[in-house]
Amino acid sequence: MKRRDFLKLSALGAVAPMNSFAAKKEDAIRVNLKKNVVLVNLDLGLYAPHFRDNGADCKYMTEIFSEFKGKMTYLDGISEPGMGGGHECQPASFTALRYDHRDLYTTRKMMSLDQRLADGSVQETRHKFLYHQVNRGSSMSWNRFEQPIPAISGANELYEQLFARTDKDLDKARIRRERDILAALSRNIRRQWTGTPQETDMKNSLDYQVDLLDERERWLKVKKPYLKKTFGEKEESNPLPSCANNFELIHEALMKQQTKIAFVQFGGSSLQRGMGFELGHHANGHHAGYPERIYACEQIDTAVLTNVRTFLRKLQESNLYDDTIVLFHCGMGNAAAHDSRRTASFLFGGGFTHKKSIKCLEGKKEHIYSTCNLFSSVLKQSGFKDYSFNSSKEVIPELFKA
Repeated sequence: MKRRDFLKLSALGAVAPMNSFAAKKEDAIRVNLKKNVVLVNLDLGLYAPHFRDNGADCKYMTEIFSEFKGKMTYLDGISEPGMGGGHECQPASFTALRYDHRDLYTTRKMMSLDQRLADGSVQETRHKFLYHQVNRGSSMSWNRFEQPIPAISGANELYEQLFARTDKDLDKARIRRERDILAALSRNIRRQWTGTPQETDMKNSLDYQVDLLDERERWLKVKKPYLKKTFGEKEESNPLPSCANNFELIHEALMKQQTKIAFVQFGGSSLQRGMGFELGHHANGHHAGYPERIYACEQIDTAVLTNVRTFLRKLQESNLYDDTIVLFHCGMGNAAAHDSRRTASFLFGGGFTHKKSIKCLEGKKEHIYSTCNLFSSVLKQSGFKDYSFNSSKEVIPELFKA
């Protein structure tokens, strides 16, 4: 038995008996979120020289986000010790723990920041969280059972979830069907129960899914807001030229209090469509110094960050900027080498005591602040009393000091 499984078993009081299925649900102290939180990610990261060179005076700070001076913080050189490199860093962008490293860190969990926020907060809105991929990419939202969360893919699906007219009877029938499936799975586990940690995890995961269904059913009683669709069905086939639609829907969701937590991800799949580039984002990321590939990376980055800027402007216009934490963060600092060190991280709004720049790395290896410290800071500003995040029990103090 692996040490990780042994610790799980010990924490659960050895083997769970058959009547554990009737045990009461765990008591969790949940907080009312003080802030909205919007996480934004680009799968393979930004073109490294444009955010690494010159620190807070880098190209992206001076040419795209200059108007937010005093209202945002550039996290200079931030990354997570021991993350390593490779594509395994992509799903770990907001977990600070790679899936293949879970057995190496027995006290840590591959749970993403959006799910930590959702899990520890009271559901005050129809959607406890939104995990939205503008276009398909790596799974980046992970629940407390270290399972990937299905994404709402594309603007059309996001609109249907949030603002389209729906058939309530059909929704109820879908929930009943899902309950039947979960009940069947639960019966199968009871019949074959031997008390392994895997079975206990599965049982707890099923309980978790039932809780989600309960919340969905409760919110069916509340009238869903209708918003007329303002974009065409085929626009999302060109992700970057049309992603203003995606951000507008997220903004409307915050405005109409349909969610307080949103994760917006730009995946690598077909991201270049409509941009005039033959190669995909991954191939351009491995630019090898070719000017045409670097140019493609620059144009993709600019399209992503310009739309983030437009979204931030909308938050200001609707007086939501100080009440919304927006964190743009990537799991890779240099896509050309799949390097997770010195990642791109820009923190906006949310009522933080913003600094132009916070130095997070001393030299090449000594971490002053880690990614986990940043995520803990987001949890604290959101109202969490326990703001620990994996290896971190400390925040970045500069964000809370005048």
